[in-house]
Amino acid sequence: MANDSLCIYGFEVIEEMKGKNITASDELTWPCGLRIFWVDTLPFVTLTRGLLYYGTSIIVAVGILLNTVSFMVLTRKNMRKSPTSLYLSSLTIYNMLTLTMNLMVGVLRGQNESVNKHFQSNEGLCMFHGVVVELFNLLSVWIIVAFTCDRLFMIKFPQQARSASRRKAFAVVIIVSGILVLVSLHKVAVSGFEDDSVFSYKACKTRREIVKDIIYVYVALNTWIPTILIVAINIVIIVEVKKSKSKLQNMTNSSMSRSDERITKILLLVSTTYVLLVLPLGIVQTIELIWNSTMKFIPGEKGYEHFMMTKIKLKWTRAFFFFFYQFNYAINFFLFITSSSARQFRTTLKKLLGMEASREELRTSRLSPRNVVVPACFSQADST
Repeated sequence: MANDSLCIYGFEVIEEMKGKNITASDELTWPCGLRIFWVDTLPFVTLTRGLLYYGTSIIVAVGILLNTVSFMVLTRKNMRKSPTSLYLSSLTIYNMLTLTMNLMVGVLRGQNESVNKHFQSNEGLCMFHGVVVELFNLLSVWIIVAFTCDRLFMIKFPQQARSASRRKAFAVVIIVSGILVLVSLHKVAVSGFEDDSVFSYKACKTRREIVKDIIYVYVALNTWIPTILIVAINIVIIVEVKKSKSKLQNMTNSSMSRSDERITKILLLVSTTYVLLVLPLGIVQTIELIWNSTMKFIPGEKGYEHFMMTKIKLKWTRAFFFFFYQFNYAINFFLFITSSSARQFRTTLKKLLGMEASREELRTSRLSPRNVVVPACFSQADST
């Protein structure tokens, strides 16, 4: 350990140490080597904070606007009869709730100390925020999983799937939502990881039982389990698409129409984009959890500086990837308007905006199957 009296940086470089009387415990917690590392890391930390505070604010504003427009289109008379539109409109609602209750509130608590103190002084408000942070993230993710399963059913059993009604899709949305509400209500009695938010706000003082290990369950439900399911189902879909192509080449009756095949290809592309956005966050978050739980060192102990340096790197790398993860809640609209199989959505959008659709768009819209906008479903986080 470097001699603190000869250290090039004092304790004032550490935010929580400014204006504080330094104790022997503080000297052990922030030795010279760790202070030097913090100063060297500060440019990356500053960049990440800027992305999370100002970038997230832009994502929230744009995401709410675009999700609102998407919801208006998906619930138009010519769209709302489709089970697909029900899944997608539910997803836009859950995305908007995540943007407002999770991300916007997170930014406000991290940027405004008076706002966060209001939460800290109100156990009920803090408890409510803890519940909705988990709930809306899970709702967005698992509606995607439910819709992916629905798509697989459409491909595997096309005749039965085409007879599926909006009522059945509504039942799936209600059941999935109800289960996740019950899962999230455990936060009424248990607290575990609110003190490690990427927005760096101080956690509420709580009378609830603190169970740190519950973060493993949260990460599994929010990241790994849905990601593995989506990847596994997509592999099955790819196999089914190849089987369908083989049937077409052999001039036999194909179980999949060309329209279904085109939609499926776009779905695979969009879902792969989703996985690529969420996977870096999941990997870093998992490594961080394992590191913090298996490599514990107390201040002053040999190996403490290395432990804390790695801990800081992992925390801010997680926060950096979380910023990009947030795009999942705002990109649906762009997927809708760019997908070649979402012509009905674009035609309805033009009508909503008072624009005139082309004859080709109108003709295709009339001929489009009711699942024509399916691939635009895939956008998912954490306020972890």
